[in-house]
Amino acid sequence: MEQELYQALRERIHEVGSELKLSRISGVTQSNINNIKNKNISVSNIRLGTLQKLFPDMQIDFLGTGGKKGIEGKLIAMINKLTPEERIDLALAIAEKYHHAVEEKLD
Repeated sequence: MEQELYQALRERIHEVGSELKLSRISGVTQSNINNIKNKNISVSNIRLGTLQKLFPDMQIDFLGTGGKKGIEGKLIAMINKLTPEERIDLALAIAEKYHHAVEEKLD
């Protein structure tokens, strides 16, 4: 999650043009933006309100279901717990079992 936040902040700064412009748009001080970008502030110490200001369209998936409910949400949550290698194994097993529903080759 930390690397995703740092990358997203860099993209946001690039999108608006500079740290100073992002500061003006968001109301977060330029020095605070710079400290987050340069990893001088731990992600665990960043206030949720600050993140909301920097990323107004941000959504948090508390349950890891991608916003899905029922069996689909449970499957997504389960898949999110797998290692990358386990995800590949699962995809290949699904493709083998349900080949009629797989449109493109996975390997």
